[in-house]
Amino acid sequence: MKLNRRIGFTLAAGLMGASLLAAAAGAAPAGSAAAPVQVPAQAVEKVVVTDATKISKLNHTSVTPLIIEAEKRYFYALGGGKGLGDTFEINGRQYRYLSDDIGTREKLMDYLKSVYTEKAAAYFVDKYFISHDGRLAQQNADGGNILEFDKATAKLLSMTDTQRVYKLSVPYPEHLQGPAYVTVKFEKVGQFWRVGTAPHAIF
Repeated sequence: MKLNRRIGFTLAAGLMGASLLAAAAGAAPAGSAAAPVQVPAQAVEKVVVTDATKISKLNHTSVTPLIIEAEKRYFYALGGGKGLGDTFEINGRQYRYLSDDIGTREKLMDYLKSVYTEKAAAYFVDKYFISHDGRLAQQNADGGNILEFDKATAKLLSMTDTQRVYKLSVPYPEHLQGPAYVTVKFEKVGQFWRVGTAPHAIF
């Protein structure tokens, strides 16, 4: 009889100890499955751009509007502005004047610096334009690019508070071939983000 009581007491103590250990470990009750932990997905902030020259938050959603504006200003300058200006020759090469709105280095730089850093704009201006009789001119030739930068997607490569580097994936019209990949630097100038890569290295 004493042996039976001792065995019963030992079993009861063992079961009670196991229950306490299970409770301490947060074990689920027998017969129930533990619920999976739901990790909330991080929402991607979409930056609404109403003026591409005044982007204060740069992420992959606001890179493309800035690139579109940069492309527009690049080709406007490369095309001479509002229309074909008067032409002249130097050493057998034909040049044309830019339209009055961008007809001096100061005016063209101001126009470009709305989307480019000063260094990127100056590199482009000094490479493709000359001053002649107080006016800005360029060689009489046109350029173009069939890549669809308005459909580009951007992937962040590196970032600091004032500098970012993105890799752009830019499709060809009707996907005639695989996309082109272009790495572009961006820099925050004052309150707003600017393209830090010279335009002729992008477009």
